Amino acid sequence: MNIADIITRIQPPPPWEHGENIPWDDPVFSARMLKNHLSQDHDWASRRMEFVERQVEWLTGQLAPRSRILDLACGPGFYTQILARLGHQCVGVDFSPASIDYARREAAREGLPLEYVLSDIRQYDTGQTFDCVMFIFGEFNVFSVAEARAILTGAAKMLKPGGLFVLEGHRFEAVRDIGEAPSSWWTCRAGEGVLSDEPHLCLQENHWDPASATATTRYFILDAATSGLRMYRSSWTGYTLAQYETLLAEAGFQAPRLLTAAQWPVGGPFEGVMMTLVCQK
Repeated sequence: MNIADIITRIQPPPPWEHGENIPWDDPVFSARMLKNHLSQDHDWASRRMEFVERQVEWLTGQLAPRSRILDLACGPGFYTQILARLGHQCVGVDFSPASIDYARREAAREGLPLEYVLSDIRQYDTGQTFDCVMFIFGEFNVFSVAEARAILTGAAKMLKPGGLFVLEGHRFEAVRDIGEAPSSWWTCRAGEGVLSDEPHLCLQENHWDPASATATTRYFILDAATSGLRMYRSSWTGYTLAQYETLLAEAGFQAPRLLTAAQWPVGGPFEGVMMTLVCQK
C-alpha cells in the first residue's frame, strides 16, 4: 500500500467489506494491547480494577456459592481471577495470545483453578454448561449482526436453564458518534503506539452508514523511517434497546432488565456510552 492508495480509496468504505482486520490474534499486537489492559491510568483497553471489583460485587450477589461462570472475551482475566478467589469455578475465552498467556500465568502464580482458552468466541463451543455467562465491555458491537446472533445462540446453549447472562453493549447513539466523529491524526514515538512499535503517523477516518447502523473506522499507519503504509479497519454495529431485546429473545433468553449505574458502574468515560442487560435462559 502507498500514499496513492489513500487518495484513490473507496469512499465511504462499505461496512464489513474485508471483515475485521484489527490483528487481535497477532502475538506482537496482542503484547502491545496487553500493556494497555494492565494499565491503571485509563479504561480504554480494560476497566480499572476499582470498577471491576464493584461489578464483581454485584454479580456475586446474584449467584450461588461455587457457581460455574464463563467469561467471553475475558482479556487478561481480571474478572475470573477475582471470582475464583471467591470460590467460583471460571472459564475465560479470548482471541489474544498475550492476554491468555498472562491470565494463565497469574492463575498459576496464585494457585487458582482457572481454565483459559485461546479461541475466537465466534467459533468457541464446549460441552460444559454454566450458571452464568458474561460478555461485557462493549465487545458485542464489534461483530456483524450475523456473528452477534451466533454468539448469543452459543451463549444460550452453554447456559443452564435459569442461568444468568450479562451483556454489556454500546448504546446506539455511542456507535453513531464513532462513525460521525471527524477525521484526525496523531504521531507516536517508538514503543508508544498500539498498531506499530515504530515511530509513525496515524491518520484516522470514521464513517457512519445509517442503512446498516454501522460505524467504520480506518487507520492509515505511515512508518516514519521507511514511509511504508498499512491500513487497519474495524466496524461497529449499533443497536437500540429494543433491538438488543429482540436479539436476546431470538437466541432463547427471557426478557432482559437494564442495570442501573449503582448496580453496574461502567466507569466515567463510559457513562451514557454503554448499557448492561441481564437476563435468564
